[in-house]
Amino acid sequence: MDKKELIIYICNSGYAYEAMDVARDAGAGGGTILHGRSSLTAEHKTFFGVTIHPEKDLLFIVCLKEQKQAIMNAINNQYGVTSKAGGVIFAMDVEDSLGINFNNKIKTDK
Repeated sequence: MDKKELIIYICNSGYAYEAMDVARDAGAGGGTILHGRSSLTAEHKTFFGVTIHPEKDLLFIVCLKEQKQAIMNAINNQYGVTSKAGGVIFAMDVEDSLGINFNNKIKTDK
């Protein structure tokens, strides 16, 4: 069985769709984008010297372990913490999953 990873990318609102395009070019089959808000109050506008924007996008990508580093690097190179996206990215092992198939890629209009 192939080892899977969950890549989690958190960025300022509006950048997750562009980051997903970069991830696809690096081998990702797809992802899920959620919209949220930072839990920091208005009085905490900076965190470790980084300005915190209240609206956030979260991008979740499940990939094979051997794809993880290329996808993470591609996203980080264009939409990392020093960019306007202010993105942070990390990955976690996926122990179990159902319904995720890497053998038959779903075709998109792109």
